[in-house]
Amino acid sequence: MSSSSLPDQLPAWAQELRQRYLAGEASVFLLHGNTRDVQPGDDGQYVALRIFLERLFGRTKDIVAYYNVAEGLEFPTSNQRAAFLRAVNAVRTVAGRETVFELPRTIGAVLPIVEDVVTSPAQNAAVILDYVETIAPNADLAFMGDGEKANLVTLMKLGADPGLLAGNSVVVLVTEQLGDVSRRLVAQGHVATLEIPLPEEARRRAFLEREIGGVPSELSVEQLATVTAGLSLNQVRGLLRQARQGGEAITFRVVSRRKKTIIEQECHGLVEFVDPHHSFDDVGGNTSVKATLLRVAEAIKAGRRSAVPMGVIFVGPMGTGKTFVAEAFAASSGLTCLKFKNFREKWVGSTEANLERILHVVDALGYALLIIDEADRSLSGGHDGDGGTSSRVIARLKEFMSDTRHRGRVLVVMMTNRPDKLDTDLKRPGRFDLKIPFFFPESAEERAEIGRAIARRAGLLGKKKVDWSAIAEKAEGYSAAEIEAVVLAAANLAGVDGRETITTADLSAALVDVVPSRDVRMLEFMEMLAVFEASSRGMLPARYRDMPTEEVLARLDQLRARLGGRA
Repeated sequence: MSSSSLPDQLPAWAQELRQRYLAGEASVFLLHGNTRDVQPGDDGQYVALRIFLERLFGRTKDIVAYYNVAEGLEFPTSNQRAAFLRAVNAVRTVAGRETVFELPRTIGAVLPIVEDVVTSPAQNAAVILDYVETIAPNADLAFMGDGEKANLVTLMKLGADPGLLAGNSVVVLVTEQLGDVSRRLVAQGHVATLEIPLPEEARRRAFLEREIGGVPSELSVEQLATVTAGLSLNQVRGLLRQARQGGEAITFRVVSRRKKTIIEQECHGLVEFVDPHHSFDDVGGNTSVKATLLRVAEAIKAGRRSAVPMGVIFVGPMGTGKTFVAEAFAASSGLTCLKFKNFREKWVGSTEANLERILHVVDALGYALLIIDEADRSLSGGHDGDGGTSSRVIARLKEFMSDTRHRGRVLVVMMTNRPDKLDTDLKRPGRFDLKIPFFFPESAEERAEIGRAIARRAGLLGKKKVDWSAIAEKAEGYSAAEIEAVVLAAANLAGVDGRETITTADLSAALVDVVPSRDVRMLEFMEMLAVFEASSRGMLPARYRDMPTEEVLARLDQLRARLGGRA
């Protein structure tokens, strides 16, 4: 395979690998991220990472070897295979050890001969160990066999081996998910970890210019390069192939639909795409909240990144419409909206790996909104006996949210009714600059507006006028969710009579039947937490706006004492 087929301008990750190797910083590299994608060559062809690396090292190395546990040791040419065998035996002869005539396949036998070759100053070799998570998985030492421990120790020794550091050889470990690889290996100071990112817009555009021939498309190459953010080149190729074979023209909606499917598969159910079908026009009440979020949405659309918070926390009792408002904000901002699903697992390292996968996708998407619902459960630092998983998850999220490159591009919206259970440092300004409090409707007018908006959205309003003010007066203390329950109960009553629209009588009967929450102390406790966390007094109801912090804290202490272990 000709090394001349490599591009003169290497991808940034390959340039960094080359520079750090030539500078003597490291001789063992761990590549992760977009490792199953194709890489560019000078001849216009795009090749798998294995071939790219073989060509890259083939320029200067006498031997290039590739290994994975399924295929064993393989070489670009038979001559290199013979040269590798001679190199192994040369080392073993000098050491007075038994020579080999056939190359082994199992990793336990392969690693020692790889070590012989790359640690010999006389050799000039590159060895690529692919799917390294199958060689050194992220597992608890207590559950590893002696052979697995030996493999891990060998890899850990390689990075600091004087022979390898002083010689001309290099070892490249390859994985897709860094969290799947032993933390002990990743933490080795002599192992250089490099991420292969998803292709940036310029690279996607160059790829599309080459591949799009004969594909029906309503989008230009430039438009396609923009809307395919978050996809690998292989996935872009699949999108083109599907359009070419099916004859369906590529449109923005086709790309969005395909992108949604691909990324949900990539994240294995860890996230879900949210495609909101409602806007702020469908949100009743919450006037100050909507005004605040509309200003943020306008800043995002205008590209005024400095005016966009790094993160937003929605805090308040359950049933106050936090999720509904977040989805309406997603529609207004134009950001691609993803929502955390259950990313926690019981296996060591799996939760961290899942979070890393989610953040990788969010970062690659560019302009994205990440919704974390019930954050007090998924991100609480109070999980006892989880081996430090919660602490590592929170630390990684802190790191991600402190990266100012994300401002205006990636917005995290976190929702919780128990902010007191969240890590204090996670909530600080610079990570979550905006904390929006949610409360039960304050007035009959607001309750009427919420009920009317819910009925209108559900198509329950007919020509006959409904007396919302009378209903709202009787619904004092009801949350938005409880008002919705009343409206839906009224719809059921109308359905019994064969009607599709509701009347005042239906609502009155439903109001008698629906029982609101009776956990008054807990709801008040959550409300006071929202008052305490709010980042602006202007977003608080008038009754709390001038309340001193000391009084808020005193009331919280009283409620906490009365709730006992529940708080």
